[in-house]
Amino acid sequence: MKTLRTSALMLVLFTLACAQDSTVVLDARLSEVRELIIDQVENGGVPSIAVAVAEDGRIIWEEAFGWSNVEDQVPATPHTMYRLGSISKTITATGLMSLVEDGLVDLDSPAIDYLPEDVRPRTFEGEPGDVTVRLLLNHRAGMPAYAEFFYEDDPEGRRPLAETVRRYGIVVYPPGWSYVYCNLGYQMLASLIAEVSGMSYAEHIEERVFTPLGMTESRVYEGLPFSEPYAASYTQALERIPPYLYSYPGAEGIYASAHDLIRFAMFHLEDHLPYQKAILTDKSIRSMQEPNPTSNLRYGIGWHLDGSERGFRSVYHGGEGPGADAFMRLFPTEDIAAIILCNAECEKLGDIQKALFAALIPELGEPEPTQASSGGQLPAEPTEMYGIWEGRIVAYDRELEIELLVDSAGARIAVNDQPQDDVEVWVLSPTFLLGMFDASIPTPDNERNPYRNRLAVTRDGDRLYGAVISVGSWEARAGHYELPSRVELRRSTRG
Repeated sequence: MKTLRTSALMLVLFTLACAQDSTVVLDARLSEVRELIIDQVENGGVPSIAVAVAEDGRIIWEEAFGWSNVEDQVPATPHTMYRLGSISKTITATGLMSLVEDGLVDLDSPAIDYLPEDVRPRTFEGEPGDVTVRLLLNHRAGMPAYAEFFYEDDPEGRRPLAETVRRYGIVVYPPGWSYVYCNLGYQMLASLIAEVSGMSYAEHIEERVFTPLGMTESRVYEGLPFSEPYAASYTQALERIPPYLYSYPGAEGIYASAHDLIRFAMFHLEDHLPYQKAILTDKSIRSMQEPNPTSNLRYGIGWHLDGSERGFRSVYHGGEGPGADAFMRLFPTEDIAAIILCNAECEKLGDIQKALFAALIPELGEPEPTQASSGGQLPAEPTEMYGIWEGRIVAYDRELEIELLVDSAGARIAVNDQPQDDVEVWVLSPTFLLGMFDASIPTPDNERNPYRNRLAVTRDGDRLYGAVISVGSWEARAGHYELPSRVELRRSTRG
């Protein structure tokens, strides 16, 4: 493998040589951020980083550093397409909102009114009609976490979406109960788009989002080859990761260049660029960035809601996956946006984005104010959770008996006839328990790679219910998966 290690000068020369109509930074405020990025590419195990920044309706910086393809030493440019990961959700939500504006979808109607029959979730809590389109968009449908991908060199290939929904499309919490990030919910939304629009998800996004917004360097990934330049994916050891597909392209499956994505961000800042068509009204754009209901402060329609940082409101989305790390953040009132795209995990991505916005909004870089101690008493022990709980795990192909013991010493769990495991408790309150344990849930999907289990249950009187999520990893390819099963327990009279 050819080495990535080059001088900062060579990186800049490669960028200038390949930047086409990109804008190399001239604003002195961003010079230190630029040096931070160069250092990360040279020393941080990231083959390349592309960045784009907009302020007051104009691009003030577009530049790329390093290699989009290490083996062939292909320089990255702002026009190189990168895997966006979960930033794809913002694009999916935008495409769906075009159907809302057409009067074809009602956000507060049951999602089953629009979904194909074979991609409707199984409902363990509430009724099927309780899951609205808006709740899927907000990650508040009651579905647990799910993540999975399939490499293109895997002879088994990607399973059909309907089968994935059969296995993992489960509503295990009451719809509207809380925010629980769920990739599969966004793939259901992609299927909804296809069902309502009469075209494929990829065709709808191309016709109703990419083309009118002038995003000529953006694609829904449906497998190689691309005719446009794209960034290959790498581990932090600079080992090439084979191309891969998700079960949920509506949640993770889009590639775009920094050049395109900053213009998408500017559309969501209501900048009304002359070469873009108004695919949504400003009212719809604002509605995507607002809590609905007002108690929902975590996630809007395709956007994480960042509340108010030093009085400055922002919305954002990150994206990650094997050989991909990305970030997009907007400050609507200040009319500022930035994009950062990487083709490997970037340890300093958070530091880069914080430094970037602090350079543009100096108040964000000021030291945090000292918080005075509030004193008071420690919370009481969650004795409501104490006792012996018995029940079952319902996986897609089997059921397993489960016993959970909770007391002042923590929690222990036994699955079927396996020895009792300690639960590494992360959260224990009177109404919620979250922790990790090591017992086997031996479905064929789980057994592909090493895994642990995350228990996430809520209490309703003498009942605990929620999910057990088997969390596995494939370290050689920098990937992981999260495969959920339903769990329900009742307090035992022995407890």
